[in-house]
Amino acid sequence: MRLKFVYAALAATPVTLLAFSTGPPIKRTGNIDGGTTCTACHATFAPANSDVRGSVKMTGFANYNPGATQTLKITISHPDAARWGFQLTARFVTNGAMAGTFVQSDDQTKIVCDDGSTRGAAGPCQPGQLSWIEHSNAVRTDTGAGYTYEVKWIPPSEENGDITFYFAGNAADGGGSPINDRIYNATQRISLSSTSTCSLSKPAINRVVNAAAHAGNIAPGAMIEIYGSNFQVPGHTRNVGNGDLGAGKFPSELGCIAVEIDGQRVPLTYVQQDQINAQAPGSNKTGPVAVAVIANPGRSNEIRSDSGSATFQAVAPAFFTFDGKSIAAQFAGKSDIVATSSVVPGANPAKPGDVVTLYGTGFGVTSPAAGAGSISNGLSALVAPATLTVGGIAVSSTDLSYIGLAPQNISGLYQLNVKLPAALADGDQAVVVTIAGVSSPATSTIPVKK
Repeated sequence: MRLKFVYAALAATPVTLLAFSTGPPIKRTGNIDGGTTCTACHATFAPANSDVRGSVKMTGFANYNPGATQTLKITISHPDAARWGFQLTARFVTNGAMAGTFVQSDDQTKIVCDDGSTRGAAGPCQPGQLSWIEHSNAVRTDTGAGYTYEVKWIPPSEENGDITFYFAGNAADGGGSPINDRIYNATQRISLSSTSTCSLSKPAINRVVNAAAHAGNIAPGAMIEIYGSNFQVPGHTRNVGNGDLGAGKFPSELGCIAVEIDGQRVPLTYVQQDQINAQAPGSNKTGPVAVAVIANPGRSNEIRSDSGSATFQAVAPAFFTFDGKSIAAQFAGKSDIVATSSVVPGANPAKPGDVVTLYGTGFGVTSPAAGAGSISNGLSALVAPATLTVGGIAVSSTDLSYIGLAPQNISGLYQLNVKLPAALADGDQAVVVTIAGVSSPATSTIPVKK
């Protein structure tokens, strides 16, 4: 029995050792999908990139034009290697989702799709399904010659931010086993081409309002909503992501759309066909100001909307809500949400005496001040005096422990930390903040249950 086992093991060995010559397991490009690399099997010179005499590089690329096929060249090199393999994937920087589609154009490569298995499923893949293109049979050359694979890639049809290519190269010695092989990993980030345009019609503005109240006038630095049409193609939405935060600031162009208020480009956070979420610029003006939405800004087919308008006032306080009524709130210092379970599943009402954090916008100037689009890194308290009532009960200044910018968020988002009055009754209690004589809508409430 022992001898039979040894024979069986030896017979199986070549299959195991040569399995990856026809392509590696999926998710081996490093820095994404858990950070695994091909050194999980080819471990002689681990970690990846340890032997600096070789490399994997991507050339032939340019910043992308939506839907326009590009040829990418993956070159693996090392002076001692004679067999070459690779794996490549493309992801949006904003959310890590699959970016574009690979096209198999020769018998040296193959496409694999993430189906939950280690090796993946053969392509073509479903829209949005994570996919990779890799060698189908590791190419042999003379020792040290290196090799370049050519890959066809079709960028996504709609702009969704910068894209990062994650790729791996195996400079193998050609001995038929995973030992003495050098593994390399690299990334390459690309942006929308400066000459590229999105398929947008002339934007139209209907109204510009406070983003928390969904109505009313706006304040300098406040979060705002712009309603209208032709801001994106139908069905496409564009959320801001980490990849859009250049130099730690929110972008002034998102999804091929820009907004000017009183002649100033403003930070954007979200765009869909009929709505834009943005932050108003800082200003000392009050009264009407001009608003314009610009499609393909700065490009040959730039299209500006007809001029719209918004009305500035010094402060326009309002609380963000989950449902138009229940204030977006948390128990202070925790991630637990304050709401009824019918509004937010799993949430709980507050008790009298609880300390809660409420979120709003339009509260006014803070110290230190923060420019529009910047991220508040610490406490930045409101300059103007503020008063607060909860359920009609005035909150003492000692129980209103902080009102100012919400740390680590865009500078148009404010937070208010308050200890709820002990005398509150059960039920939805109205919360009203008054700043410089201007009060927030009395329709915003917080649920209370003893």
